[in-house]
Amino acid sequence: MSYPAIEINLLKLQENVAAEVGFLGRNGIEIMAVNKVFNGDPETAAAAVRGGIRVVAESRVSNLKKIKAVPCETALIRSPSLNEAGDTVKYADISLNSEPAVLKALSREAVKQGKTHQVMLMVDMGDIREGVWFENIDEITDLTHLAMKLEGIEIYGLGTNFNCYGAVIPTRANAELFISVAEEVEKRLSMRFKYLSGGNCTSCHLVEKGEMPERINHLRIGGYHEFGQNYIDGKYLDMFHHSKHDPLLYLSDLYIYKAELIEVSRKPTVPFGETGKDAFMQDKTFIDRGARLRGLLAFGRQDVPFENLCPVDGRVKISGQTSDHTVIDLENSGEYKVGDVISFEVDYTALLMICNSSAERRYIYECE
Repeated sequence: MSYPAIEINLLKLQENVAAEVGFLGRNGIEIMAVNKVFNGDPETAAAAVRGGIRVVAESRVSNLKKIKAVPCETALIRSPSLNEAGDTVKYADISLNSEPAVLKALSREAVKQGKTHQVMLMVDMGDIREGVWFENIDEITDLTHLAMKLEGIEIYGLGTNFNCYGAVIPTRANAELFISVAEEVEKRLSMRFKYLSGGNCTSCHLVEKGEMPERINHLRIGGYHEFGQNYIDGKYLDMFHHSKHDPLLYLSDLYIYKAELIEVSRKPTVPFGETGKDAFMQDKTFIDRGARLRGLLAFGRQDVPFENLCPVDGRVKISGQTSDHTVIDLENSGEYKVGDVISFEVDYTALLMICNSSAERRYIYECE
């Protein structure tokens, strides 16, 4: 075995997806399972499908290529660029769009490839990322009308997003405002959107509280089933497998990061000699705690920031990092030796970075 490594519990992931599909399905909501945090991992995508998902979403065309053998529909949830139009039609059944020029390029490619490509048209309800601004009803109407006319294009639905960039919290009020925008477009064009996609996992708190308007019948979700908690107030949800740590740390025990100790020694807790800036051009302050047993782990900030990790062994404390080393305090857990492995639970940021690093992946197919 090589380290560092990330262990992904596929059975827990599958069971979390199944719980999510059941809960949201009972509330009239269909789901796209967002697989992007795993960087196009076909094993995690397949686990979502086994849990009842029909559409797996990625944010990059390169990741869609990795999951092409998984038996599901696929969606590109980062708006495609013009130069990606060909591969978007080739690898994605659905894409999210807000630009007329891109819709026209997708149409040309769909005709060329003999396909029908589905598009979710995006409206920006205030998070100031992608989508046509919600007050520009004429522009939203024109975009929808264009998609209706283009050869090889079919409208999948109208979507919006919350919380990702502007940190705007989904509320019943902004959900109802989104519905009013959709219904005005429908009225003008004498049509009806099959799906109104009301955001991501942060929108699930409205469903939990019984406040999601009925016309919202679609969500694009990753973190809800991946971490088993409500992302607005941080609480863990009983229907999911989840961490036992403080929920406000946003950790998960479905993914365990493991790294090998390459040195164990007793050293002072304050550097010796004149100090300046560290490897990242930061000033540091050290508290003198005397000589303590410490360990060096074979990963660093270029792999994953230590602030996004939590040792499974509560006696182990993280002291800091350089680009390729992580320093830990072992004073209260002195049985560790060189070659031993230290395990960590991870948050979303850590999982995202680890899955984009060179860490080996291992898959668990059972629940303890």
